[in-house]
Amino acid sequence: MFKIAKIEACAVAIPLKMPIKMSGILIETCDNLIVKVTDTEGNVGWGEASSAPTMTGETVEGLVAATNFMAQRLEGTEIQDQNQLVAAIEPLMVANHSAKSAIDGALYDLIGKHTNKPMYELLGGKKRDQAPMFWMIAGSKDEMELAQARIDEGYIAFKVKVGPNPPEYDLERSEKSRKICGDNVHVSADANQGYSPENAFTFAKGAGNAGLDFFEQPVHGHDIKSMSKCAELCDVPIGADEGIHSIEDIQKHYDAGAAMGGSLKLIKLGSAQGVMEGAKLMQSLSMSVNLAGKTADTSIASAAISHLAVSLPTLEWDASVTNQYLTDDIVKNPIPVVNGHIITPDGPGLGIEVDESKINQYRRAV
Repeated sequence: MFKIAKIEACAVAIPLKMPIKMSGILIETCDNLIVKVTDTEGNVGWGEASSAPTMTGETVEGLVAATNFMAQRLEGTEIQDQNQLVAAIEPLMVANHSAKSAIDGALYDLIGKHTNKPMYELLGGKKRDQAPMFWMIAGSKDEMELAQARIDEGYIAFKVKVGPNPPEYDLERSEKSRKICGDNVHVSADANQGYSPENAFTFAKGAGNAGLDFFEQPVHGHDIKSMSKCAELCDVPIGADEGIHSIEDIQKHYDAGAAMGGSLKLIKLGSAQGVMEGAKLMQSLSMSVNLAGKTADTSIASAAISHLAVSLPTLEWDASVTNQYLTDDIVKNPIPVVNGHIITPDGPGLGIEVDESKINQYRRAV
């Protein structure tokens, strides 16, 4: 189909519209890897991965370095179809799944452009026309007013960010969120590993009465024992996020009774194929699936997520594209959310047009 001529990596930093606090960490800018893959005919594909030191262990400096390391070994490779991507990329270095996912995304973009197919067709076709977008209720002073505004715009899914505060206070916020959002929408809570086991147990006991649909990642990702205890105490399902970095992790949580669902991310599983396989396993185990980007992606990574959102075999816990939280974007046709649902582009590959002048504007040193 094509031969890889060049793989280039750079970092960008774009401010968020408002800071978002997750597990005590205040996020004010995205610090992301951008990957540009050019084939020998001059065609270009784009990929992206967010830095997430507390989730994947990868900083933006490490992402760029890892991509440059893998680029030397991938340049000159002949790509026939998407089915060879994991075998071509995964053995190049240990771990570094975020960097791998950005290269994977850029190659899907190129394959789609060569075959004139959108990424969702390369993934097996649409299972739904659109996916509900969940809005983060993230601790700002006007978080409830913002939630009401999103309700008025047609949003039907919300996630309350908890963890930095005492669990009693977070339960109050969760109950207020449910009252504002009403009964016919999804409202969940996500601690992003922010609670001690004791505080997680307290929140878990009250999650059902607060009106939540599920409680995500109460404690540290490796603390399967406390996750299982939360599941015993909680009237609503427990979801795993930072605890899932592989297909084996999904099975481990299920076997331990530690989670009844989970959040799948490209940066954790390393490839679109990995996310698809994770969702298929979760469906077979009757586990609920949430699909999410990292706070925050531009519309490059958000486009890849939007294609997965319509392609996964199941998506009970909704999806998130996080370009919505940025002050600007680096593509000319950003991924939109309309009536609370993510709109997936139908163009070839990712279906976006990257604005390289914006990349240069937001480029940062590494």
